[in-house]
Amino acid sequence: MSHLTVNRRGFLAGLGALGMTSALGACATSTTPAPAASGSGATSKALTLKSRETSDKSRKAMQALLDEFLKTNPQYKPSLNTMEAAAFQQQIRADLTLATPPDVLTWFAGEIASDFAGQGLLLDATSVFPTDGYSPQFAALSADASGKKIFIPTNYYWWGMFYRTSHFEKWGVSEPKTWDEFIALCKSLKGKGVSPLALPLADAAWLTASWFDYLNLRINGAAFHRALLAGQESYEDPRVAKVLDVWREALPYLDPAGKGLSFQEGSAKWQQGKDAIFLCGPFLADAMPAEVKADVNFFQFPIIDPAVPVAEEAPLDGFIASAHTANPDGALAFLKYAATPAAQELYLKISENTLIPANGQAKSPHPTPLLEKGRTMVAAAADVTQFFNRDSNDDQLNALTTALVRFIDKPGEAAGILKQWQSDSAKARGN
Repeated sequence: MSHLTVNRRGFLAGLGALGMTSALGACATSTTPAPAASGSGATSKALTLKSRETSDKSRKAMQALLDEFLKTNPQYKPSLNTMEAAAFQQQIRADLTLATPPDVLTWFAGEIASDFAGQGLLLDATSVFPTDGYSPQFAALSADASGKKIFIPTNYYWWGMFYRTSHFEKWGVSEPKTWDEFIALCKSLKGKGVSPLALPLADAAWLTASWFDYLNLRINGAAFHRALLAGQESYEDPRVAKVLDVWREALPYLDPAGKGLSFQEGSAKWQQGKDAIFLCGPFLADAMPAEVKADVNFFQFPIIDPAVPVAEEAPLDGFIASAHTANPDGALAFLKYAATPAAQELYLKISENTLIPANGQAKSPHPTPLLEKGRTMVAAAADVTQFFNRDSNDDQLNALTTALVRFIDKPGEAAGILKQWQSDSAKARGN
């Protein structure tokens, strides 16, 4: 498979050690009905939860949610159907259009959820969406175009410039705040014989999207970023050209071997200190030894224009329910439970994922300084975005990776690259 077309969601699904999802190809579909409650005096109604969380701990955590839900909702018979993430992704649209669909499904905030809602495929969850607990940013990401809540957020993670504390101390460098300080740091590291920036592309070209997202957010703001991804602005706009102009300043500091490195190889070089900084999520270090995890730190993507309100990437996961469910009362009851601090704490306690509960009243069951730093950064943001393909789709991501990998190779051809990017993006939308 070309490194330009690897699906980000499928790739993340392959990082089974993260506890987010299981290894690619390790399809583990199971249906585990919970025991029906006796003596409830109510007619039992089936409730199916379809999940893409296939790691052993995540699957156990999802079942624990159903078991706990059953205690206070004995009239329902919840069952868990777990499907490998890539297959889940391919099948979800068909699932939502079935005459007898899964009642509740795991999913994420972003453009695709809004698109499903626009097609009338999602149950209106406004009646069970909490009036407090969620930030205005998360509440907005949970609504469709009409303002109806169609998504229940349960957890999220953040993106940042990750480094190892001991390595920064050894090199005598510190966290930058501004883009100029960041470029100066890269220059200093290169002068010490250290490759400043990791960007492995062999199987993870989607990582280029994180650079584009942040540069565009820092230079042009979240409103323009969303409009661009929605096709309301053009990639040939001078504002996008400025994004590439600024990124060009950092290109000399990318690991020159990065294009031939897999994500695993790139993360290993970063762990060893052969690359200093990795723009990524905290899943970068999840599979690393405990002593390495304890040494991991990050800094916020540098500020470029102080006048632009600060936005952060915080991919937000949770649940949706089918508009065609045969058990809307049961689906809404489960969504209401999933929104509670207790449910989110229970899931993260058992799954042991490096994630933050989306309900601000919930406590992280496995708190670390790194996690709390991520929570604080996202909470302070003026706006929150997801990730390029969550805010658009995978076809748009392929157009981006084609453009940006070419730009890394030939930055002098920026105008032609942006023209082709606009054309590829329009074709992906069917325009």
